Amino acid sequence: MTARTDLTFQELETALAANGLTNALTVISGKLYVDISVVNGVTVADLTVEGVAELLYKLRIAAGKAQTTVNTPLATGEQLASYPPFSYGPPINGQVSVTHVSTFLIPLNENLILSPNV
Repeated sequence: MTARTDLTFQELETALAANGLTNALTVISGKLYVDISVVNGVTVADLTVEGVAELLYKLRIAAGKAQTTVNTPLATGEQLASYPPFSYGPPINGQVSVTHVSTFLIPLNENLILSPNV
């Protein structure tokens, strides 16, 4: 098979839907929209609403799950390696610290950003 260099938006949407976040991504007239109300589960009235951390966390979870799915049939050297598992700290006061890393290959001109392979 050919080495993967990125996820498709359909693969991300499928992973979001598997987490109960159906129709979070939509394409209308050639533009991709992320429905933050679907992802975060709240109505967003304007840009002053907080929720970026939750949005990025949930998108990152979905990206990791999508990567696992697309990597399943691929050989070593062809698999994506952008979204490794999260690192979790110990529970403190009913919360846990979560660290996530994303890895990308970026050419010096920053015109085409790709995922590395393992």
